[in-house]
Amino acid sequence: MSRAIRATTVYRGGWEIAVVATPRLMIQGADDRCDLPAASEDQAPFFASGYSRLLLGGVGHFPHREAPDNVADAIDRHLTTTTS
Repeated sequence: MSRAIRATTVYRGGWEIAVVATPRLMIQGADDRCDLPAASEDQAPFFASGYSRLLLGGVGHFPHREAPDNVADAIDRHLTTTTS
């Protein structure tokens, strides 16, 4: 199934920001030291059709390698429960 990625531009504080209009799932390891989990907090305003964030405890920078079953389950749930 092909889904187009749609975005619109908004201006906040003098900055031009693209707001993505496709539901997003952010999967991140809670122990990620390359991209700190705090960086993915409060991102929902940039996603017009939804932003879900999943932090996996005991997982670092490579959730798909460190917890493949958890990642696959989360992606499956996301794809079967979201519409765009």
